Amino acid sequence: MPRYAPLAALDVVAAPEPDAAMGATRSGTLWLVAFGGMAFGGLGLGLLTAARSYAARTRPHCRP
Repeated sequence: MPRYAPLAALDVVAAPEPDAAMGATRSGTLWLVAFGGMAFGGLGLGLLTAARSYAARTRPHCRP
């Protein structure tokens, strides 16, 4: 069964029009990206720091 999103992206079927009443405007999308980046950017940085710290602490040391 074909999916709708790839077909709409390739202009095989008509893509739905965004609903401005629901905030699907250009400025609404920019605000969403800005706040999403602030919210999940810090979380990603914290997880990256924790993973690097864990890898450094658990890495086996080679004997000469």
